[in-house]
Amino acid sequence: MEDTRIYTGVTKYKNIEFTFVFNGEDLRLIPTTENVKKIETEWLMTPIAKGTFISNTDLKMEESFLIGRCHENGKRVVFFTQKNANISSNNLVLIVQVIGYLECSTGKEKFGRISFLGPEINIIHPVNQSFDFSFNSSTVSNDGVFPITTKKFDITSTTPQEFEVDEKKVSVQFDVSRKFSTKILEPPILLESSMLFEFDETDDYEFLVRLWFIAKDFISFLCYRKNICMRPAVVSSKNQDGKYQSLGTLTMMNQDTDEELSALKQNRCIKQSMISGHEGQILTDIASDSLYIRHLPKTCEDGRHIDASRFIMITAAFEWEFHRTYPNGVPKKETTILIENEAIEALQKLIDSSTGKLKNKYKFLSKLIRSDSLQTELVKIGEDFDSIIGNFGKHLYSLNGEELIYSSMGERLSSQRNHFAHGDLDKDFIGLALLDLMYLEYVVYAMQMKHYRIEDTNIRNAINELFHLNFAL
Repeated sequence: MEDTRIYTGVTKYKNIEFTFVFNGEDLRLIPTTENVKKIETEWLMTPIAKGTFISNTDLKMEESFLIGRCHENGKRVVFFTQKNANISSNNLVLIVQVIGYLECSTGKEKFGRISFLGPEINIIHPVNQSFDFSFNSSTVSNDGVFPITTKKFDITSTTPQEFEVDEKKVSVQFDVSRKFSTKILEPPILLESSMLFEFDETDDYEFLVRLWFIAKDFISFLCYRKNICMRPAVVSSKNQDGKYQSLGTLTMMNQDTDEELSALKQNRCIKQSMISGHEGQILTDIASDSLYIRHLPKTCEDGRHIDASRFIMITAAFEWEFHRTYPNGVPKKETTILIENEAIEALQKLIDSSTGKLKNKYKFLSKLIRSDSLQTELVKIGEDFDSIIGNFGKHLYSLNGEELIYSSMGERLSSQRNHFAHGDLDKDFIGLALLDLMYLEYVVYAMQMKHYRIEDTNIRNAINELFHLNFAL
């Protein structure tokens, strides 16, 4: 389905038949003649007295998808809607928000694989590893002939890794597809990397959309930006021979993102080879919302600019990942633990003998006793992670005539965060806190990757390429 064309057909919503009109953006539902009165009096109007109605402005979408049949090509199409979103109307025509659509090319309803394509995936799993060529300058200059040989599928395909989504098992694999064409307006050979999700065959369309968003978050995490170009995904089912064949294409709305060419040309991403064998663990955590990715900038260019919002989000990412890495907090000496216990016991007595706001204040103070400060946490990071990525930080600070000291870094970040959090706009920005925050971005990725037991060498290489640091490692 092309967004520039208008498609029409029939569909049902709440067991009522409608004619639909879809222009690639809005889905309009036109009630059939026999249902016009029902839609008008029961859906779009609300009775307030006998024979008296007022307009219903609170009509909500109650389904997560609608299945229709196109008049133009006879194909089945599934429209994914925003459940609980408002449905507007115009002259009895319902206007529904659509977040995506699946156009089916076969009559099969069950599917077991979805293939994701896009420029970022071509870099994450480099497409240039899929062929060899022999180039002889003297020969080419004479007759223009040189051979290109594609490599075998097992060489260009990664080992499948399993992950879990809502208690369902899914496997992920990267490979390189080959397409050959004799059409004049198409390249004769097209090699393209893809990311495949395979699972037990199902007709659960909501699960399909869930996988799409997980895939996008995964690619965003590997590229440290949200503006990922996701081309229409290929949804497949197994034929009688057990081989996959295309069932249709899944197109999600509002994904017409321009390619960020500078980031792509600089290969700013974590390549699959750096996380090989750990893809499933990362995807499982993305599916369960355990991996912190809320701080990712919209674009690579946005990542170069820091405002109060980004400052707080990056420090929040650090705190989240620190608590994942050290669930019991920073290890403490036995004497410190004894003193904390005494203080908590003393406060508990005050809590028990107090009421109202004073009691709540004592409870708040009691919780603070065992909590770690940002400064303490960064000192611990210096102890455990400096050998992995410390050289990146030392170089960053030396370029500005400064020295990387984790305790000072934590103190500055904590003070600046407090200024932002309390709205102290009259306070001068702590200059070195900007360097601290840049290094903190490296630290967050190092903690995340170390959590999956990725080798230190791969962590360094991944951060070096992702942030385009140009270190000779």
